[in-house]
Amino acid sequence: MKKYIFLLLGVALMFASCKDPNKTPVLTFEKATVGAYPRLVNLITGEYDLKDLTGSSLKYQVQFVDESNGTLVSEYVINARYDGKNVSKDMIEYKRIAKSSFTDFDGNKGVEVSIPLTEVLNAFGVDVSETAAGDVISFSTTLVLDDGRQFSANNSSPTVRGSAFKGYFTFTGKLTCPLPEDSFVGTYVLSYADDDNAQMGFTYPFAPGEVTVSTIPGSSTRRSFGGTWLPGVVGSSESLGFDVVCDVVVFENFDSGRGCGDGSIVIGPGAPAPIDITNDNVITLNIIDYKKDGGCGVGPIEKTIILTKK
Repeated sequence: MKKYIFLLLGVALMFASCKDPNKTPVLTFEKATVGAYPRLVNLITGEYDLKDLTGSSLKYQVQFVDESNGTLVSEYVINARYDGKNVSKDMIEYKRIAKSSFTDFDGNKGVEVSIPLTEVLNAFGVDVSETAAGDVISFSTTLVLDDGRQFSANNSSPTVRGSAFKGYFTFTGKLTCPLPEDSFVGTYVLSYADDDNAQMGFTYPFAPGEVTVSTIPGSSTRRSFGGTWLPGVVGSSESLGFDVVCDVVVFENFDSGRGCGDGSIVIGPGAPAPIDITNDNVITLNIIDYKKDGGCGVGPIEKTIILTKK
């Protein structure tokens, strides 16, 4: 008889349609190992504020999904790694949260987590003076069950870690300068610093013209805009991202998912471009077109996108 649970490790899955985006999808299977995973309920703050180092914290809520509404989870373990311009630290165990601290979230056991910057820096032995804009703290979490089994990103299905299930095994906290929601948003005109160079390869990486820049949930500094990739050749509508990190702006990696038979064409970030966070009239994005050419025999080619506010 078929059973219905939430996590499948190492076997094929059949998806049930889920019309309500707030409900966890259900997986149907014959023979599988029952596991558990943390599902993101609410991302309260997803970055560290360099203007408030002593008061800044990452905050989020997760619920634990298993066969018994999260009651099989005995511990929530958080590990951390520091990757900075001035100092880097290997992965350490940062915190263990016991079952006695769990609360209820939408019918499942879970927990609200706060990770103060000063506390995690102290765990690494890193002084505040050693930090810099753009430093990243990477977190990896593990659920320990009552019977001793452990589940992390290393032994969970990629499906569970995807957007549908909101699996929240891993995440990062970036040290940055938060922006107001109405800054670096709105209608911009996309052009190129060197139009001839921009068309090298198959054509423009993204079509010139008007685009709408919007915020990305969970971050005050990341922005996205819609663009037409390889206009006149492929012409697909894509979402592109960039990050304003205090005094520089960085284009975020874009994987087209298409190629010439050997992987896919990837556009990567070029050198960070200077920016004044008090003036959102012009955004400069340095990119490396065909950072991976997907077997098409092109590039890599450095190009510069200019976004000018209307």
